[in-house]
Amino acid sequence: MASERYRRVWDPEQRKHRRVHRLIAEQTTGRALQPGEVVHHRDGDRGNNDPENLRILPSQRHHMALEHVERKRKRGQEPLFDDDTFLA
Repeated sequence: MASERYRRVWDPEQRKHRRVHRLIAEQTTGRALQPGEVVHHRDGDRGNNDPENLRILPSQRHHMALEHVERKRKRGQEPLFDDDTFLA
């Protein structure tokens, strides 16, 4: 659904549309995101681009592991692994 997409803005320097949460993550850290880095919304709300709500992860693999842990905890289930151990 279109409403579930990430918000984008035009970046005249790169001459393309960019995802707002990625731009905010770059502005917050003061560096460009590396290839493969993923920006995770801590509260799960794609529209909440508050810098405190964004977390940069090194890869999609790490992102999926974090999503697994959060999903299990939300359901009151024990995750297969602890996010601190796997994502450290």
